[in-house]
Amino acid sequence: MIRAGVGVHEASWEAPARRGATELLADEIVEWIQGAMAQMRRPYGIDHVAVALACKDASGRIVCSNSFGVIRPTEFYGEGGGERVRAFLDDLSAVPGAERAEVVAALLSLGDLAYEIELGEAA
Repeated sequence: MIRAGVGVHEASWEAPARRGATELLADEIVEWIQGAMAQMRRPYGIDHVAVALACKDASGRIVCSNSFGVIRPTEFYGEGGGERVRAFLDDLSAVPGAERAEVVAALLSLGDLAYEIELGEAA
Protein backbone atom coordinates (compact mmCIF):
# COMPACT_ATOMS: atom_id res chain seq x y z
CA MET A 1 0.00 0.00 0.00
CA ILE A 2 2.86 2.40 0.76
CA ARG A 3 4.32 1.76 -2.70
CA ALA A 4 0.93 2.68 -4.11
CA GLY A 5 1.11 5.97 -2.20
CA VAL A 6 -1.42 5.25 0.56
CA GLY A 7 -0.72 7.66 3.40
CA VAL A 8 2.33 9.13 1.67
CA HIS A 9 2.75 12.89 1.39
CA GLU A 10 5.79 14.46 -0.29
CA ALA A 11 7.02 18.00 -0.86
CA SER A 12 10.22 19.76 -1.89
CA TRP A 13 11.85 23.15 -1.53
CA GLU A 14 14.94 24.81 -2.89
CA ALA A 15 17.82 24.20 -0.49
CA PRO A 16 18.91 27.28 1.43
CA ALA A 17 22.04 28.84 -0.02
CA ARG A 18 23.02 30.52 3.24
CA ARG A 19 22.54 29.70 6.88
CA GLY A 20 20.23 32.64 7.69
CA ALA A 21 17.63 31.39 5.22
CA THR A 22 17.08 28.16 7.15
CA GLU A 23 14.67 29.68 9.68
CA LEU A 24 12.14 30.62 6.99
CA LEU A 25 12.49 27.22 5.36
CA ALA A 26 12.04 25.47 8.72
CA ASP A 27 8.78 27.36 9.24
CA GLU A 28 7.58 26.40 5.74
CA ILE A 29 8.39 22.73 6.32
CA VAL A 30 6.59 22.66 9.68
CA GLU A 31 3.55 24.35 8.09
CA TRP A 32 3.57 21.73 5.31
CA ILE A 33 3.78 18.91 7.89
CA GLN A 34 0.88 20.40 9.83
CA GLY A 35 -1.16 20.68 6.62
CA ALA A 36 -0.46 17.07 5.64
CA MET A 37 -1.40 15.89 9.13
CA ALA A 38 -4.66 17.86 8.98
CA GLN A 39 -5.70 15.79 5.94
CA MET A 40 -5.01 12.36 7.40
CA ARG A 41 -7.54 9.90 8.71
CA ARG A 42 -7.43 8.81 12.35
CA PRO A 43 -9.31 5.51 12.72
CA TYR A 44 -9.47 4.34 16.34
CA GLY A 45 -7.34 7.35 17.29
CA ILE A 46 -4.35 6.16 15.24
CA ASP A 47 -2.70 9.47 14.45
CA HIS A 48 1.01 8.66 14.35
CA VAL A 49 3.19 9.77 11.45
CA ALA A 50 6.67 8.99 10.20
CA VAL A 51 8.56 12.00 8.89
CA ALA A 52 11.83 12.09 6.96
CA LEU A 53 13.85 14.93 5.42
CA ALA A 54 16.62 14.74 2.85
CA CYS A 55 18.77 17.06 0.79
CA LYS A 56 19.51 16.21 -2.83
CA ASP A 57 22.17 17.56 -5.15
CA ALA A 58 21.39 18.77 -8.68
CA SER A 59 21.59 15.21 -10.05
CA GLY A 60 19.10 13.91 -7.47
CA ARG A 61 21.64 12.12 -5.28
CA ILE A 62 20.84 12.28 -1.56
CA VAL A 63 23.68 14.04 0.28
CA CYS A 64 22.11 14.35 3.74
CA SER A 65 19.03 12.77 5.36
CA ASN A 66 17.29 12.29 8.68
CA SER A 67 14.22 10.39 9.83
CA PHE A 68 12.26 11.53 12.84
CA GLY A 69 10.80 8.06 13.28
CA VAL A 70 7.19 7.43 14.25
CA ILE A 71 5.81 10.33 16.27
CA ARG A 72 2.54 11.92 17.35
CA PRO A 73 1.26 15.05 15.55
CA THR A 74 1.46 17.07 18.76
CA GLU A 75 5.24 17.07 18.25
CA PHE A 76 4.74 19.52 15.37
CA TYR A 77 2.41 21.85 17.23
CA GLY A 78 4.95 22.55 19.96
CA GLU A 79 8.62 23.40 19.67
CA GLY A 80 9.88 19.81 19.37
CA GLY A 81 9.08 19.30 15.70
CA GLY A 82 10.36 22.72 14.67
CA GLU A 83 13.58 22.12 16.57
CA ARG A 84 14.07 18.80 14.77
CA VAL A 85 13.55 20.45 11.39
CA ARG A 86 15.94 23.30 12.27
CA ALA A 87 18.56 20.81 13.46
CA PHE A 88 18.36 19.00 10.12
CA LEU A 89 18.71 22.28 8.22
CA ASP A 90 21.66 23.27 10.43
CA ASP A 91 23.31 19.96 9.50
CA LEU A 92 23.12 21.06 5.87
CA SER A 93 25.85 23.60 6.61
CA ALA A 94 28.27 20.63 6.61
CA VAL A 95 27.30 19.87 3.01
CA PRO A 96 29.18 22.02 0.46
CA GLY A 97 26.89 24.68 -1.03
CA ALA A 98 27.39 23.40 -4.56
CA GLU A 99 25.95 20.04 -3.51
CA ARG A 100 22.74 21.44 -1.95
CA ALA A 101 19.96 21.78 -4.50
CA GLU A 102 16.72 20.58 -3.00
CA VAL A 103 15.27 19.70 0.41
CA VAL A 104 12.62 16.98 0.22
CA ALA A 105 10.20 15.83 2.90
CA ALA A 106 8.13 12.68 3.17
CA LEU A 107 5.38 12.06 5.69
CA LEU A 108 3.68 8.70 6.14
CA SER A 109 0.32 8.69 7.91
CA LEU A 110 -0.18 5.48 9.85
CA GLY A 111 -3.83 6.41 10.30
CA ASP A 112 -4.34 6.42 6.54
CA LEU A 113 -2.73 2.98 6.31
CA ALA A 114 -4.91 1.63 9.12
CA TYR A 115 -8.01 3.04 7.42
CA GLU A 116 -7.15 1.32 4.13
CA ILE A 117 -6.42 -1.95 5.90
CA GLU A 118 -9.78 -1.73 7.66
CA LEU A 119 -11.55 -1.14 4.32
CA GLY A 120 -9.78 -4.14 2.80
CA GLU A 121 -10.78 -6.39 5.68
CA ALA A 122 -14.39 -5.20 5.50
CA ALA A 123 -14.66 -6.09 1.81
